[in-house]
Amino acid sequence: DVRAFLLSRYGIQLTETQVREVIFRGLAGGEGEDEEMDILEIVAILMIPMLVKVSDAILGSDSPDARLSSMDEDKKRLLPPSDIIEDVLQDILHDTTDGAYDVEHPPPLTPALLRQIFLEYDELELVRDDDLIQQMIDMASESSSSSMDDDDTLKDGESKSSPVLNVKAFAKALTMDTNLYNPENETRYSEVYNDVFPEGFEEGVKIGEETAGKSKTMNRAPSVVGETFQKITTFSHMDYTADNFVHVIHVVLVWLVVVFSYFFYMSPVSGVPKAEFLEDEADTFGTRVGFSVFGWTVTMLKLVIVGSTVSFLLALGNGLFQKSILEPIVGLASVVVLVFLPYYMPETNFVFNTNFSNATNVTDSSHNTTNATDDSAHEYFLYDFKELFDIMMIFGVLLVIVQLKNLVTIVFGTSDKLKKNPAFMMLENFLGSNVKRAYGSKQAAVYKINEMARNAYDLHKLDEKAAERKELKREVSIEATGGQNEGEGEKTGLGDKSSRAIALQKYNDLTDDSDEVGGVIWAWKEYISGNLGVTEGVWLPSRLIAANVILFFTIFVVLYICTMIFTGFIWGIEEFFDAAQLKEVIYNTDCFSEFDYNDCYFPFEEAAFYTGVAVCRDVSLSGPGCDDLFEEADPESTFGSAIGNMCDSFNAAFAPFEKQVGDLLGGASCPYVLDAAKKSVVDVLGAYNYSAEDSELFYNVCYRYTYMEDEDISKFNEWFDDDTYYPDITEETLADCGIVASIVSPETFVDSYQGREEAAFAGFQICMDLYKSLSPRPFCEEPFYFPTESIITYEKNRTDTEFCYSYLSLCVADQYNPSRGTCVIGEADGRYYRFGGAYENYPSINKTMNHYQIFVEPTEQSFLSLFPAPWMLTLTAAIGITSGLIAALATSLVYVPSSIHTILKFRSGVIPSLKDPKFISYRKNLHNQTYMIGSMFWGLIISTGMVTFLTAGITFLLVWPITRPIVVEIAAQVLGIAITVAVKVVLCFLAMRTAYSGFYRTKPMFANVFNVALECWALALSLAFVAGRLAKFLVITSFYVGRIDRPVLADGLFVQVDKLPLVFRQNLLSTESHRHPYIEMLGQMYLMKLRHREHFSSRAGSIWRLLFVSALMPWLKKKRIQDDINIENLRSFVEKENQGSSKQIQDASEEVTLQAHKENADRAMEDL
Repeated sequence: DVRAFLLSRYGIQLTETQVREVIFRGLAGGEGEDEEMDILEIVAILMIPMLVKVSDAILGSDSPDARLSSMDEDKKRLLPPSDIIEDVLQDILHDTTDGAYDVEHPPPLTPALLRQIFLEYDELELVRDDDLIQQMIDMASESSSSSMDDDDTLKDGESKSSPVLNVKAFAKALTMDTNLYNPENETRYSEVYNDVFPEGFEEGVKIGEETAGKSKTMNRAPSVVGETFQKITTFSHMDYTADNFVHVIHVVLVWLVVVFSYFFYMSPVSGVPKAEFLEDEADTFGTRVGFSVFGWTVTMLKLVIVGSTVSFLLALGNGLFQKSILEPIVGLASVVVLVFLPYYMPETNFVFNTNFSNATNVTDSSHNTTNATDDSAHEYFLYDFKELFDIMMIFGVLLVIVQLKNLVTIVFGTSDKLKKNPAFMMLENFLGSNVKRAYGSKQAAVYKINEMARNAYDLHKLDEKAAERKELKREVSIEATGGQNEGEGEKTGLGDKSSRAIALQKYNDLTDDSDEVGGVIWAWKEYISGNLGVTEGVWLPSRLIAANVILFFTIFVVLYICTMIFTGFIWGIEEFFDAAQLKEVIYNTDCFSEFDYNDCYFPFEEAAFYTGVAVCRDVSLSGPGCDDLFEEADPESTFGSAIGNMCDSFNAAFAPFEKQVGDLLGGASCPYVLDAAKKSVVDVLGAYNYSAEDSELFYNVCYRYTYMEDEDISKFNEWFDDDTYYPDITEETLADCGIVASIVSPETFVDSYQGREEAAFAGFQICMDLYKSLSPRPFCEEPFYFPTESIITYEKNRTDTEFCYSYLSLCVADQYNPSRGTCVIGEADGRYYRFGGAYENYPSINKTMNHYQIFVEPTEQSFLSLFPAPWMLTLTAAIGITSGLIAALATSLVYVPSSIHTILKFRSGVIPSLKDPKFISYRKNLHNQTYMIGSMFWGLIISTGMVTFLTAGITFLLVWPITRPIVVEIAAQVLGIAITVAVKVVLCFLAMRTAYSGFYRTKPMFANVFNVALECWALALSLAFVAGRLAKFLVITSFYVGRIDRPVLADGLFVQVDKLPLVFRQNLLSTESHRHPYIEMLGQMYLMKLRHREHFSSRAGSIWRLLFVSALMPWLKKKRIQDDINIENLRSFVEKENQGSSKQIQDASEEVTLQAHKENADRAMEDL
């Protein structure tokens, strides 16, 4: 465990043999053969800093007041209990010598005394270790000033030849081997590692202890058993387990860039990428599985490769153990390439898409289609929410500031004086300095150890009530003996208890006690103020801090997106609602048109169904601005199926006239008649070297010009005054065209329609009026035009008082007379049935409007009544977004307090840890911690979305007139059940007071009847309870789905499906195992042992400290790991040794007594 800790925390690679022989030798009280340290030994190691400071105060020459006045506030706060060494020695002497000696009258320090102490504290295996005993005596018996002259007087009964176990001797014994520990480092702004190795692990370092006047220096690579210690590269700038980096904010910014780059640039909302080259495969289930596997594999590769590279490069310069100037420089370059360039240089490739402009090139129709590709959907996301991408620039600027600070620190360094500068501390606080957190953790370790020792020793003291009970027992004892001997009470067992017995009893009484701490506000207050850092040493994982900051930014992003979605939806509803209302049409006043009712076709009229529009041929336009009011359009996207098939509907407008031709010519059609005329035209004009196409075109134009009305000619010349393609129509033009138009005459049809030449010519004229061409094309091949503004059209047979009007819509222009064309009328502003005026005089229009009033209008109004009013949607959105914001803030703000509470519960045992058999599960699958950031990120998004839309949905159901009666009815039922249950609660309360006393019935008959009645009632009432339970599950689940710190599902279910709370605790425990204040202190002692080896912590000193801890905390004895001892052999050894040493003890006692008498005489002489 120690080997793994040093490697994981500091990157120091040792073998288990090196750990045993370098660290465990002396530090753990062993001889380098130990495989483990027990709790008692660990506590003894933790006590070293406290004991060093108390010992310095005892052995120092300065007065306590002088030392206290020279200390700053940090050092004063870390002062240990000053009398603890003296008090513990008093307990040891009392328990070992049965009160014969105390600190005022110390016993001689002999092997027999140490053996007695070993036996008293069950250190049986040490009793026969003569070498150890002698080393311990030597440590305690050395003069408090080793440089004292031989003529200096010894105090307190000390003698080089007869040492005694007094307070100074005990203090020296506890700390003589650990004086290399420097208490000044406790208030030094540094990491523990830098305290021990200020110049680095690989540099030569001074041991700092003067031995025989020579300073010892370690080699560059200290060797043990022919091997060397190695410091391996760990990429500490990416160490999110031990948090071995410089600034927390650097980690936060790196993860902000990684997470939001994925969210913005890698299309997380558009689905799994598909294998385009597999699209031709058969559409089977196996193929779909293949698509899925391929897509998720691509996603994995992109995120693993790109994400790891981005996080690695951006984090350079933030490593605690990496001090190369090149790293922050590369980090700065990475910020430019990975953060700024994607924003300013749009790029689309296989990995990411940062092209904001592509979406503007896609038409609205493709935006709204369900067949839009993933790339186009992502481009629209980029375009619609491009304002959000500005936060990437904020992250980039902050990263530049952090890297510049890292660069300056590496180049110029930071002195201790600078580290105490308020401006520097403010910057460090802003950047979330890990060194500052380590500084607080060091102080917390010292503070907690001091408090642990102080609390432990308080257990040795009788409280007020215990003191009163003791005095009562003493008085009773005196009365029982008749007051003859007040000391007899002790012999009867009613006298003084040993402090060890008192401590054990009080410890047992307080074992199950616990203290409550504050809630969310308290936790945030303590965390922000830093109190938790310097008192409890709570170290929140950087992964958790980064995830929590990401959550706060995510709240802004999610609520912005939700607001945009709601706003867009409300705008869409308002536009639809507005468009659905019949409003006065605003039409162009510079362009008018006329239609002939007799030339109009009403689609589906034959089926007595009217769509609200008509297709009219030969519609004429008039006005100077008509030509500029049309643009080419897609008829299907404009009308859909409103007038049926577009080609058929337009052709149907010509069907009655086609029928006239058929009636005239016995079933002949226009194409047959026109084809006969075209042959004649081609023959005649061919003689003048005209091709067949030119001949047909020439005739079509001339025929149209010849039969134009004067008004049409004027409009034509006006419209195309500057158009060379359409020259003006002049008298000369008309004269020439008259000659060309006369090519076709009744004689043209002599061969085709012999005897019916006049009828054939009449049919020819009808067909030319219809199609304006000798070769008519289907309307689907003609371009369609749609007016950009509404154009009013009047029926041509109008009067000043009676007229029918409508509005032009889709048109096909006459190619030889653009002022006329075939058009759809009856539609304006997206609404059909737009006919007005005296339409009653026109049967088909009248039927159309009657159809609207009887069938369409009521249906429209009924349909519109289903649509919520805009205020309903606004209220719904406001409540939904507000509740989502509250839920998101509650989720985000609770993680830090929850982490603090969980850590404190683990430390105090409220949550079982090492004693819990399930605790081993926390040590497995530690890679699951990598789910934390993603789970918290997506959890917040999903949770916020669910709460937002759930509350919005409930609000909408309450305000929407369609569902309001249903909700009111449900609410009435719920309220009725609630009132009934309230009555039941009152009755049950009265019945329980009357018929029950706890689990027992005071009136069994009444209780039995009452219970049966309740069970019958519960058959109906339980349905409401179960439904309410389901509703509560849904609400709580929607709120807690984003909370990975709390289990939503109970333990012990058939399948443990919710692993994220376990992951959350794993992350806390993983950080605790590296950064707990006691672990930090132990790590410092391990590093001190590595650096100074045998010059720090000897075996004899460790045993003295073990005895100190055993006396101070006797309850730890049950955690002691010891070998089995043969008691009989040990008894024989002790008896033998005691016989040989009794004379020594007697001589030593006499010498101490003589020395005391001499000192008393000296003091009396001084007084005289």
